[in-house]
Amino acid sequence: MTKNPIIQNGASIGQLSAEADDEFLFECFFDHPIVAEVRSPQSPKMIILGSTGIGKTAALRMIEKLEERVYSVELDELSLNYISNSNVISFLTELGVPMDHFFQALWKHVICVEYIKLRYAIKSEDSSKRWFGNLKDAFSGDGAKKRALAYLEKWEGKFWISVDETVKEITETLEKAIEANFTTELEKFALDAGFVRKLGQEKKTQLVQRVKSVVDADLLTELAQVIRLLSAYDSNGQASHYVLIDKLDENWIGDNVKFSLIRSLIEALKSMRKIRNLKVVVALRADLMEKVIEETKEDGFQSEKYEDYFARISWTPEQLRTLVNDRINFLYRRKYTKQNVFFDDIMPPVINKVKTFPFLIERTLLRPRDIITFVNLCFAQGAEKTEISKSDVLKAELIYSTNRYDAMVDEWRPVYPAIEPCLKVLRERRESFLLSELNTSRFADTLLEELVADRRYEKDPLFQLVDNSVTSGSDIHVFTLVQSLMVRLHLVGAIGVNTSPQQPFQWFYKTHRRIAPTVLTSSSKVRIHPMLQAALATIR
Repeated sequence: MTKNPIIQNGASIGQLSAEADDEFLFECFFDHPIVAEVRSPQSPKMIILGSTGIGKTAALRMIEKLEERVYSVELDELSLNYISNSNVISFLTELGVPMDHFFQALWKHVICVEYIKLRYAIKSEDSSKRWFGNLKDAFSGDGAKKRALAYLEKWEGKFWISVDETVKEITETLEKAIEANFTTELEKFALDAGFVRKLGQEKKTQLVQRVKSVVDADLLTELAQVIRLLSAYDSNGQASHYVLIDKLDENWIGDNVKFSLIRSLIEALKSMRKIRNLKVVVALRADLMEKVIEETKEDGFQSEKYEDYFARISWTPEQLRTLVNDRINFLYRRKYTKQNVFFDDIMPPVINKVKTFPFLIERTLLRPRDIITFVNLCFAQGAEKTEISKSDVLKAELIYSTNRYDAMVDEWRPVYPAIEPCLKVLRERRESFLLSELNTSRFADTLLEELVADRRYEKDPLFQLVDNSVTSGSDIHVFTLVQSLMVRLHLVGAIGVNTSPQQPFQWFYKTHRRIAPTVLTSSSKVRIHPMLQAALATIR
């Protein structure tokens, strides 16, 4: 048997999704420091933050495999769409009533219930009541715990039921309270979609104040006391219990309340740390975090306040090379040979005067999914051969670049609906160019034509920037448009920006720092990311 057997059709070093990649994920798992960091009960890090494909779900799955006491929250089973579809919640949201207290209480209740189930092995109504009886006996003489015990007593026989029933019951309690006090207003709201918009400001303010007296902070206060009680009751426990939350970027609830719910989850997590034997770990996409900030900033939400709780996942080229080598070796030893086979054994040594692995890595955003995808495409081009050639890699590059372009559009469209016409600005340009090349009326006219070509783009902040200028009768300054566009393309990872000849290009995926529009001048230089250059027909 030769060292390099023939590469079979369909050979790959893993799937794109961690959920579908059990074999490679667990057999070839790279022990990334982020796992130990968020797994530690002593660490405040609870939110794994990063872009699509960077390994957030893989980290959660490893915690699930390594720990015995783990509960993974299935968002689509929480019945949170009951909230999104609630006529009462829609009425309160459109009225502008802050729902933070209610949403935080909802998350805290869900997490507390799942912790109680995990910690005390509650699987039936009898075990639920028995646990509460023991808890009540332990604190019966403690007046300070009276309110927390009263809250838990309402649920003493229900801790074992599915959490979706809990969500519905808590929401229904709020709905009944609102319906009892605002029957007339709810009837008008149900009959007339524009009812709230037609209210005068004074009437609306009065209505909001009345609603606030019903949607108050009592529920949140009660749960804060429940958390303190659970912490005191479990003070001698040694084992850690984990509640994992993933897939917040998927369609688990309507956008009308999604961002408020995510912000409220982050707020709720801080107080959950009081339960020392509980660790909640959340995977959150970086662009979704940006959208949460954007949608809730009027409430004073600032991501800097939460930096201590963020674990920003990143990879070095060396780490990714180890990951790729482990997976290639596992593939060959499992399917082809007992000998060790690594990247350099099957790939050409150089591509366009650059060593092959750096050539591939330069065309990624330093994410596992990117490099796994690129290597898999190289395997596809090299099928039925013993080694992958330079031409195979270059063919794979065009397919990979096109796929990455499409994926970038799909990933960022929910945040920036007009992301595709923005990326088209880079088509058939030189690899690096000065911003002065875009500072022309022709460029502005072309971009504006693209923005008005599709009604979906009207919700985009860039469209609104232009539309506000037109509405006010003032001409938008072309370079203001250029600055806004470049800030966006830098954030999504399409370009690097150089604002000074003495400084290197700044890439958001490396620094995690946005650039301010004001730092960009006509002499600033832009570089198109090599990942997109083949798809954009970049002039090299």
